[in-house]
Amino acid sequence: MTRPSPADRGIDTGRPHPARVYDWFLGGKDNYPVDEELGRQITAMEPTAPYGARHNRWFMQRATRLLAARVGIRQFLDIGTGIPTEPNLHRVAQTALPDASVVYVDNDPIVL
Repeated sequence: MTRPSPADRGIDTGRPHPARVYDWFLGGKDNYPVDEELGRQITAMEPTAPYGARHNRWFMQRATRLLAARVGIRQFLDIGTGIPTEPNLHRVAQTALPDASVVYVDNDPIVL
């Protein structure tokens, strides 16, 4: 089975998209030159923007680890998950509790 191309899904790769700019801030690979260009413009205006994105991911990892390891929470819901990034939520949770489960939810066709 082949996956539909971005154009088939109605995704415009010629315009920057918030999820892909966020991915660029994180050093990800799922972005285009137009996203990098906007990311660089944002960083020129606010140099801490990439750190804010990374800090958001670090917080998710720390909070998930704590909730799974210390509290024993086994079910997680990630709303507005965005483009998959390593380590993803289920890997973090399952490092602490191998039977932990995660549901990822997003309504953005670019991340589905």
